[in-house]
Amino acid sequence: NKLFRMRVALAVIAGTAATFIFEGIEGEERRWASIGFMIIIFFGTVIIAKGMKMQLPSSDRKKIVTQAIGSYVFLYLFSWIVSYTLTHLGSTTNGINI
Repeated sequence: NKLFRMRVALAVIAGTAATFIFEGIEGEERRWASIGFMIIIFFGTVIIAKGMKMQLPSSDRKKIVTQAIGSYVFLYLFSWIVSYTLTHLGSTTNGINI
């Protein structure tokens, strides 16, 4: 439960931070840099989870890696897209004006 919450919180924080960290990178490189950042942060959570000394049976050891991976990926991408959109809302010159 603690691991799940940690990954969800880090996904939202890292997704929002990726908007500002990779602001200077243009085009396709920005996307791949952000995806690489997402993977690095996820592996960081795996290392932290192994250090938490959770009492898991040997058959459930892979849960350290698989716990909340779907939520992590989708929340990271969602927060990255929403924060990027809100940050660049007024800078678009074409499209629908709201």
